[in-house]
Order: sequence, then structure tokens, then C-alpha cells
Amino acid sequence: MGRAAWRTRLPDGEAGRLFGWPQLNAALAEHRLVPPRLRLERAGGDATAGLFKSRRTRRGAALQDLDPAVLMERLRDGATLIIDSVNELSPPLASLCAKLSADFVAACQANMYACWGTTQGFDVHWDDHDVFVVQVEGRKAWALYGATETCPTRRGREAPGSPPQTPVERTVLEPGDVLYLPRGYWHAAVGIGGPSLHLTIGLTRKTAADFLHWLADESLNEAENRADLPFEAGAPATAARIAEVLGRLGAADPEDLARRYRRFVESKLVQRPMLSFPDLGADDVALSPERRLRLAPGPARLERAAGAVVLSWRGVEFALSPSLEGPVSRMLSGETVSYADFSAAAPDSPSSEVQAFLRAMVRRGAFVLGEEGN
Repeated sequence: MGRAAWRTRLPDGEAGRLFGWPQLNAALAEHRLVPPRLRLERAGGDATAGLFKSRRTRRGAALQDLDPAVLMERLRDGATLIIDSVNELSPPLASLCAKLSADFVAACQANMYACWGTTQGFDVHWDDHDVFVVQVEGRKAWALYGATETCPTRRGREAPGSPPQTPVERTVLEPGDVLYLPRGYWHAAVGIGGPSLHLTIGLTRKTAADFLHWLADESLNEAENRADLPFEAGAPATAARIAEVLGRLGAADPEDLARRYRRFVESKLVQRPMLSFPDLGADDVALSPERRLRLAPGPARLERAAGAVVLSWRGVEFALSPSLEGPVSRMLSGETVSYADFSAAAPDSPSSEVQAFLRAMVRRGAFVLGEEGN
């Protein structure tokens, strides 16, 4: 990560495992993907119009059906097929995005781009998030122009001018190549003939400005911050009131603010549910010793303070018995842990208490039940 572009490679076969032609064919056959999630771009413009046929169900609901003939014609004519959030259509890609989201406490989404011609899908542009480009199939040429502003955003100000006229680098990505582009880095991609499929994994991280917006909302919990500013009393009185506000903020504990803001961000990250149907965590159904549990995806970590052990998961904190730190730590590393392991870790706790704890975590969605031995 950083402010400069860089390039690396995945191990052989890893890119295709994330999302390739078989997954694309399956997605189009098995899912109703409609605009704006599925769209076509050609030469910097939208080419989606006429791609779908409208019909109504027996109950009168309007549906859109993809017209394969029109899709094939547009793609042969040089359009680029784009599908957003393909991480929701591929378990390996979903797992990768979930890990990046948890590691960086950031929103993460993967989009897919497929083309067959030599035209350009988008004009030269920059993104307001970091991007990892993963070339899965075929080859694609990239022109990199660099950044014209440090850490630009699209909120509260205009875009950072026009792109440079001359690229600082031209490169061709081969299957398995990964290109990192930091936020604000001008770029453009163009097909070079033959089928090409690549993924863009976007990582939208939080900034100090985001923290200040949150802090302003948090400050409304204090009556002093909700009070009117005394502009009618003149500049000195207004300045004195602002000084009081800044003084209270300056006296706050930065570590406490950082912890609270991280919890807030984690609680707002979009996460796909992972449930334990048909089991609903009923207290009257005992877990067998070999029944295994795993941690549901999402930002999670163990925190220790004043002798207590706390599991933070998706911004929610759970107080744990110190004896359970071992099996929960294994879950954090990606292992599945059996009920027998939990019982062995807490020999002094009644079985009913351990069962109740695990059932409660299943009901909250933090723990997911698996089959015995899995």
C-alpha cells in the first residue's frame, strides 16, 4: 500500500480460482444480474441500452431478462462487460475480500471486466479508493499517468484537475499479474485483442476527515456542544466558546477515541450473513462433543484489559472467560473448534454454561455451527 503504483504476481492458478470464465458463465446463467450491477461500457460511454428485455410475471412484477444475442453482438463490437460485486458470486473471492476488509477495517468490493476487442472501456480516470487489478484471463494494456493530488476525495471539493497528457508508464498485464493503484492515480486500460478478464478489488479506507465527521456526531451527546454559538455577542465571545469546545476535545483520550471509532467503522462494514440453518441455537438441543464451530467473517480480534478478555467482532464486544481465550484464538486464525475443545479449556465451568455461551454466540451470528468433524 502507499502512494505509488506497484506490480506483483499470484501463484500459478490462483487468479483463475478467484473468478474466471466458468464462474462468469455460471453467474449469467444462475443469477438475475441487471443494471447498474451488470452493464456495458464502450469508448468511455454506456452501451447497456437495449441489452435487456422487459416482461411481467403472473403477479404483475416487472422483470428484466438479459438478451444473449445483443450481449454477444455488443461484445464483438468492442464493448466491455462489467459486473459489480462479483465477490458475492465466488466463495474464494469473497473470502479474500473479507480478509482485506478485516485487515484494513475498510469496505472491500471486487468488480469484473471482460472484453474481446481492442477498444477502451473507460477514459483516463482516477478512483477514490485503492485498487488491486488482478488479470485472470488473457492480456490487457494499461497506461499509468500518476497522481496530480495527494489522497484526493470526491466529497466536498472538485476532482483534482485534468490528467497528465503523457503516461509515466505503459504495461501489459498477463494472467496472474496484480497491479496496485493508490487512490487518485490516473489510469486507463485497453484490450489488445482476444478474450480478457480482470478483476478490480477496491479498498475504501477511512481518513482523518471521516474520523472528524464521526467525532462531530459523537459530540452531540454533550449538551455543551449542542448549545448555540453566540455570534450575536461578537467575535471574542464566539472564539471563547470555540476554545472551550477545542479544550474538551484536546483533553479526550486518543486511544479511547481510536478504539471507539474503529468499533463504529467495523459495525458499519457490509458483511454477508453466515447462518447456521436449520439450527437456531435452541437451548434445549445439546451440542455433541464433536460438533464444530467457526467464527463468522468480519473484523475480529481479542483484546485484553485489566485481566479481562474481550472478543471484538464486527464492532460488537463480547466478554469472555479467560479460560476460553485459547479456543477463540484458534477460531480467529481460521480454525474450526469442537465443543469438546471448549469444554476442555474450561474444566471448572459447568457444561450448561459453556453450552449456553456457544448457543448465544450462534444466535448472534458470530459463531457458525458446522457438522461433526467439519
